[in-house]
Amino acid sequence: MFSSLIRVLMLVIIALLLVIPFTPFAGKIKRGLKEIVAAGEATTRVVTKEITKEVPVEKRIEVPKEVIKEVIKEVLVQPPLPDNFIPRKDADVATFFNGITIKSKLITEQGTYASLERLSPDAYKAEFELSVRVPKANQTLPELSRINPALPGFLPDLGAMLETAKVSGFYHKLYENKTNSIQRDITRLNKILDRHNFFDCETILELSHPTSKRKALLIQSEMDVVADGSDGDRMPTLDEYIYLSDYYQPFTSYAWAKKTTNPNPLLSKWEDRLKKAQEQYNVKGLPADKNRELKALTDTLKVEISEMKARSSLIAEKDPFIVLSLLFRGYSNANKYTPQIGDYAVVIHGDKMYPAICGDYGPTLKMGEASLFIAKAVNAQATPYRRPESDLKVTYLIFPGTAEKPNTAPDLAHWHEKCSEYLKEIGGPGPGRELHRWEDPFKKPEPVPAAGTTTAPAGTPAAGTPPGGTTTPAPATAPGATTPPATTTTPSAPAPEAPPATPKAGGS
Repeated sequence: MFSSLIRVLMLVIIALLLVIPFTPFAGKIKRGLKEIVAAGEATTRVVTKEITKEVPVEKRIEVPKEVIKEVIKEVLVQPPLPDNFIPRKDADVATFFNGITIKSKLITEQGTYASLERLSPDAYKAEFELSVRVPKANQTLPELSRINPALPGFLPDLGAMLETAKVSGFYHKLYENKTNSIQRDITRLNKILDRHNFFDCETILELSHPTSKRKALLIQSEMDVVADGSDGDRMPTLDEYIYLSDYYQPFTSYAWAKKTTNPNPLLSKWEDRLKKAQEQYNVKGLPADKNRELKALTDTLKVEISEMKARSSLIAEKDPFIVLSLLFRGYSNANKYTPQIGDYAVVIHGDKMYPAICGDYGPTLKMGEASLFIAKAVNAQATPYRRPESDLKVTYLIFPGTAEKPNTAPDLAHWHEKCSEYLKEIGGPGPGRELHRWEDPFKKPEPVPAAGTTTAPAGTPAAGTPPGGTTTPAPATAPGATTPPATTTTPSAPAPEAPPATPKAGGS
């Protein structure tokens, strides 16, 4: 009997364990178990004692500290350059800030030459279909009541009036204006790259002369104008129509240490801008985003002012240089034809060849840009706002790896010599052709002799000035009369050179 009773109790316990989870008592039992566990934990206390043990001095051992410096070098690995055209077919879905859902698909295919595709309307096109549901007007009492159920109560005769009502033409005119606005805006996609700037490069060829092994990168493109750069050592002033441009930058990528104490022509203006920005930043109560904007502006101006005081840049108005697209940057280790700042180049347009250097970087989506100095040589009508050549008729021949370090102030005669040397290494220039020789834009004009006088050879003492260095008064002469010769002569030291002329800002 006892064993039978035990078996019955076990069966009852098992049955209760199976049934209790499905009864209201399960939650109470669970909470009770948690309280018991929590109470047990609350009564547990850990006591930590610190025991100080004296170690005899003779047994103390100095443990040298080993300092390990970890140097981490980040190596920027550029993706490999493509070897050929890569077709694409990409789709995307996005929502504009105005709530329009847009589905776009980009499809690329191999075409013909850029100069021909620029003329083809089908080469660069977008086919848009914007679906808009123009709403219909409420006309019946139930339709009006859907917006405001109390409306029939406010206007008991509204139903009767609606029997002869019609939708006003102003309603249709309103939505006609809305759809016209959408049509006008959607067909003017000015924020994407336009056709002209898309087809701005005819070719880029990597050349190597079979005998000299001289490498050259040949680019056929148009010519846009850059007007950046400043140098107080050579040009203390600038024309306002250049530096007041929204896009003007006082620096170029090609720069060198200043040689004189002449301030940069824009230094005072930048210091005034910094002072005003700091004064605005110190105003109490400005919004946080305005404070961040002013802080970023002051930091930028401080760096630029420091650069103006320490370095000089090329002057687009006075120096012959071309602009490299930023897409070339970072590939010099992977591709030996990568042009870099300071490399020599020759610009060919029509029947002229112009020596130049690679002096600045430009937008990554742009090809074909030169300084205002070169632009005016190509087309006298060129300005910072008017390109000298819009067609793909300009050839840029760049000699990669020819930059000379460190950078120095422009030496047009030396630049001509180096460009001539590299041209010869690739077999140029051809018969009857020669490399253009730039005139020094800072050269002081020769003085025009006065009527009735002759110009003495260099080093000849001026009339009335004895070689001994003391001046013998000469008799007064009437205007136009010749000056009488000096009466005494003694040895003298050569006259000091005249200081360099202060160049006027203006055209080249």
